[in-house]
Amino acid sequence: MTRTPDTEKIAAERRAAAAGRGPAAIPARAADRLGLGGPEGSRQRGALLRRLLALGDWTALIVALCVVTAATVSTNVADLFWAVLFSPSWILVVKLHGLYDHDHRRIRHSTLDELPSLVSATVLGTLVLDGLMAISPVGPLSPMSAIAVGVGTLVGSFVLRGVLRWVWHRATPLALGLVIGPPATVDTVARRVMTHPETRLQLVGYLSASTEEDSAELPRLGSLADISEVAQATGIERVVVTEQQMSEPAAERLIEECKEAGLALTFLPQHYGLLGPGIELNRLAELPVLDFRFSDPPRSTQAMKRAMDVCVSGVLLVVLSPLLLAAALAILLDSGRPVFFRQRRAGKDGVPFRMLKFRTMVADAEDRLGELIDLSKLTEPAFKIPDDPRVTRVGKLLRRTSIDELPQLINVLRGEMSLVGPRPEEEAVVALYDERQRGRLAIKPGLTGPMQVYGRSDLTFEERLAMERDYLDNLSLLTDLQILMRTPRAIVRGEGAY
Repeated sequence: MTRTPDTEKIAAERRAAAAGRGPAAIPARAADRLGLGGPEGSRQRGALLRRLLALGDWTALIVALCVVTAATVSTNVADLFWAVLFSPSWILVVKLHGLYDHDHRRIRHSTLDELPSLVSATVLGTLVLDGLMAISPVGPLSPMSAIAVGVGTLVGSFVLRGVLRWVWHRATPLALGLVIGPPATVDTVARRVMTHPETRLQLVGYLSASTEEDSAELPRLGSLADISEVAQATGIERVVVTEQQMSEPAAERLIEECKEAGLALTFLPQHYGLLGPGIELNRLAELPVLDFRFSDPPRSTQAMKRAMDVCVSGVLLVVLSPLLLAAALAILLDSGRPVFFRQRRAGKDGVPFRMLKFRTMVADAEDRLGELIDLSKLTEPAFKIPDDPRVTRVGKLLRRTSIDELPQLINVLRGEMSLVGPRPEEEAVVALYDERQRGRLAIKPGLTGPMQVYGRSDLTFEERLAMERDYLDNLSLLTDLQILMRTPRAIVRGEGAY
């Protein structure tokens, strides 16, 4: 976890304080020096962001209405006038879908996460707007005009929301956060925040009753009793609770303290390792219940996933053919033949196949692997070698940009791989898997996947496995599209690419 000079100073001051007694010796104006306004500033920024998002949605609607008016003979200026007059109804529909309230309420939120709700709001907004037009003097829009307005507004809103958040995130500082819990779970939360930058959260430290060990990621700032003083001194905006032994009265007191201080609060439930994404929270009267679902993806989902694989991989192979040719020529000029690297990898259910890549290492790289790593001594069934001496000069560039993976589009077209899924692993490494770890072989391996968009080689194997379990339990076309749309950003950032 990257620490700013201010948080490093806070950690140093805490270590200088009396061990295990009282709050950390944090400067009273730490929040000011970090440029954050605390809970009050968070509320003000949240209100401003909500207004900006509403303005973006309204702008997308007005532009779509103007374009449709200019492009169709069945829509005139009078139609445009009445549509603009009724346009606040569209914002109301979006508001009722909760699409202005998630950014500061949730610990993690992005424009891609709200796409399903945005589609639903667009459909309902179009119906409401056209219904209001029907009672106006000009009458409803034609079916084609209404569809064009809906599609145009959906695309415009999605793009503008993404752009507005991108600008907003660069114009405003990260929110400061504090973790409550034992060091082991604090480290887990810190790693997850690090691999999910869309949390927009910087953890400054943690509170814990334990003084016997320290977190590897964050400084200890005191115990739970010190939360009010620490929160005021650091200017934090969110508290993340991982404490598994907290009693119900203590949790209720913490909730009240955070409510009074205006702090956002996130709880990790007990046994959170068992609460996978396939779980639904429902209620029986006042009783909360968790429903587990255990089933394979529907055949229709698998069929649509395969159809998308064929169509997208075929189009990409044609569109990217000049880039593929340039990469092949660069390899030839740099280190000669062969251009491609073929290796047996474990596919669906462990069935082997020949995976294609552009060669990024010296020709005898596999023979030299034993000089760098002993597979029999691995602590977990996965390995990556930073600054691998076998990588060629051109290979470093191809790896950094992930161009070396593009020949796997052929594997996708053949049906050996999918566009999205767990990354294919070498057979020698898969042989080290236990039964639980072999669960990642339940579907076809992917050209990209959750590992590629959330940390790549910087993740531990257990972190990879947790993310792949998340993906497997929620397999859908929408999830695939979200990962595909996040992949270019991960490539540009290049973190963990080696």
